[in-house]
This record gives sequence, C-alpha cells and structure tokens, in this order.
Amino acid sequence: MGLSRRAFVSTLAAAPYVRAAGVLRAGAATANISPALGTSLAGFMTDRTAADVHDELLVRCAALESGSTRLLLATIDSCMVPRAVLDRARARIAQENSMEPACILMSSTHSHSAPPAMHLFQSLADEKYVAMLEQRLGDAAKMAFRRLRPARVGAAAGREPTLVFNRRYFMREGSIPADPFGRKSDKVLMNPPAQSPNIVRPAGPVDPEHALIAAMGDDGKPIWVYGNYALHYAGFNPADHASADYFGAWARRLESAAGGECVALLSNGCSANVNGIDFTRATPAGRDYAVIERTAGTLAAESLRVLKRIRFSDSAALGGAMEEVELSTRRPSADELAGAVKLVGAAPANNYRERPLIYARETVFVAKYPTAVHAPVQGLRIGDAAIGAFPGETFVELGLQVKKASGFATTLTVSIANDACGYIPTAEGFELGGYETWRAKTSYLEVHAAEKLASGVVRTLARVG
Repeated sequence: MGLSRRAFVSTLAAAPYVRAAGVLRAGAATANISPALGTSLAGFMTDRTAADVHDELLVRCAALESGSTRLLLATIDSCMVPRAVLDRARARIAQENSMEPACILMSSTHSHSAPPAMHLFQSLADEKYVAMLEQRLGDAAKMAFRRLRPARVGAAAGREPTLVFNRRYFMREGSIPADPFGRKSDKVLMNPPAQSPNIVRPAGPVDPEHALIAAMGDDGKPIWVYGNYALHYAGFNPADHASADYFGAWARRLESAAGGECVALLSNGCSANVNGIDFTRATPAGRDYAVIERTAGTLAAESLRVLKRIRFSDSAALGGAMEEVELSTRRPSADELAGAVKLVGAAPANNYRERPLIYARETVFVAKYPTAVHAPVQGLRIGDAAIGAFPGETFVELGLQVKKASGFATTLTVSIANDACGYIPTAEGFELGGYETWRAKTSYLEVHAAEKLASGVVRTLARVG
C-alpha cells in the first residue's frame, strides 16, 4: 500500500501545531553502508555471503537543537552493533557537534540481511567494513547538524495490530523437541510448524502501538520522521541478498511521499519474541520481497494517520540521560565446556550445520566472556515525548512495562540501542525456555537482566522528565 505525495503533504498541512516562544532547529542526513559482494551476512546460525544488494543499507540520522541542547537519533541498517564501535562513534559525534554524549541514541534496525558488525553465530565481522560503518555513522551525524534549520516538532501514536504475533507458543505435551544441549525442559517453541495441530496458544503478548516523532520545516514538509514499531523483522527475501528489510522499505515510502529532503527512520521496538507470522495459519511461500513490501506498506499507511494527529510546536524541552547497569553473565560449567570442546575443539571452525555442534561452538566462545558486564540504558525527552532505550533484543513485555511507567504523553521503546547484549527475556521467559534463552553469544545475560534493565530505563526517563 503506497502513500501518494499529494496525500502525505496535504495531510501534514492540516495538522495542528502550537506556536510558542523559543526556536527549534532540525536537520537530517543519511550515509551508505552497503557491503561489497562476497561479504558475510548475519541473521542465520550458519554463515552466508552477499551475492546481490537489493536495496542500499543506510545510516540515518535525525538532529534536533533547542538553545544550547542538541539531540541525535540514529538508526543503522545492521543486525546489531557492539558497544565498542558505538562508543567510539559517540565520542566523535559529541566532540564534532558540541553535544552531550547522553543525548546521542544509536540503534540497529535488526535487518537479518546485513553484514555482521560483530561475531554472530558463525558469521565473522570484517574489520574494514566495521570501520567504514563507524566512519559513516559519524559522517551522517555531522551532515545532519550542518543542515539544521528552523523547525517544529511533535509526536503521536497509533496502532497497527495486523502485523505482529508473539512467536513463542505453548505446545501439546511431548511435541517440543530437545534443545541443542539435549535437554527436554522447554515449555514453549519458537516458530513452530505452521498450522501444527500441536499449537495450543501464544506464550506472550504483542505491542501493536506505532509511535512517531516528527520535525517539520517552515515549508510545511517534514525534515525527518522517527518511527518505532515492535516487529522483529519481516524477512522472506533471498538469503544471499543484502537488504534493509521492511525498515528500509517503510522509510522509502515515507520519503517518496513527503518530497523535499525528508529522512525517515524506523527504530525496532521491544520485539525479541514478536514477528510478523501467525503460525496458526499458512506461512508465506517463496523468498521474494512480497512480505517485506506488504509489511512496509501497511505500516506506512498507519504512519500517515499518525502524522495527521501530531500537534507540532516550535518549542520543546530536550534532554538525555544514560545509566550503566551491572549484569552477571551465564557461562558454561567446566563439564559443559569440556563436552563442547570434545565435539568441536578448542578453536572451532565456522562451518557447522547441526544445532548441537553450532551450540557447542557457542559454548566455547561464551566460556571466555567476563563474569559481569555493564550495559547502557538511556532515556531521551523531546517535549511531551520520551524514548527509552535497551541494549539488546528485548522481550515485548519490557517495552509495555516502560510505556506504562514513563509518565509521558508518547513513549517509544527502542531495542538493540547503544550496545548488542543479545536476547533480554523476562524471568518468566527463562522459566519457559525456548530459543531466546539457549545460552550462546546471542543469549548470555543473567535471568534477572530484564527487570534490572527496565528499572534502569524508567530511572533515566524520570531524570529527563
């Protein structure tokens, strides 16, 4: 479903705004981070390489200034980006653009068709690619601030419930296979066979809210639109294609309809246990871009409805706060490590196909992790809107919890932001087991990480509020 430029602009022209004292300025920019052919692509348990770039991968930056306060929102078309890379980019951006580091939010969209920026399952990061990504992130931020111009800003939220489904299911007793470690303790199954008679019910909620923050120029056209939606990714594209998934397709629709130099950014909400497939029905057939385009079009149509309700103002309080949360890590016992080494060796290759071997390989690497890590959480304020940011793939329940506690008129919850700490299940999620809890580089935080991180996010929002 497309959005015509005439419909988009006429809708925005009718949107109310408040004229108030003070001056806001906004700017936006993008930078290309598409890979060379032959580069590894993250998102699968096995490695694969790019044979085609279907659509360009981008860093997208939205800048905002009010008085001496500057704020930056950045999305990166990547599965996830580690803190070491983002911290270096943050230091550069803060220095070059005279701003506080806590006012810089950088998050990965979580495309499963982008090069790894870190070691993910059996996909290894290319150092030259990661260096380029870091450079382009800083470049895009610098250009966004160079393009600052008078603006109005506002936020609103709508709903799009037809695209989101909890991907973890309770199943009939005895129908859940053993996990990769040989245990049969899982009480839920991620992505079960479609239309399986063994499906009982979903094991959790969804969050259909679709919130937007937008900056409007004096010409009545948007400078940038920052969206948020709790949908893991769409997928079903060819496995050897680099693509920004539905995040990029959504952005292209909005930018084309808006005209001018609008930059649209879609951040990934708390969606670690949510995807776009209802497994009680037939799943899509084929590996083309139909699912991605349909998802993007449906969400973009709701974006238009949300934009129509935004009340724009040329004055808004800006602020940011960050906090470090100390978390212990789940590491294998000496016996578990010895068993893994027996299977794959102490220096495993990256060409395993069977899950027990893949997770034995994961065990070897996770055994080298520190006993504790410090994970960043963040809260940002833009007028009556707030953004709470988590450092990993966060279960949907945490986003709902933060929104309920935030106290702001509109709250966006962003996952895989400022770090890449793997899955963040709830304590109940750990009790139920399932893929997201299997110990690996993608899931290594302590059982109570979720409640500690959610509390941290709420504290940062209280500080900026």
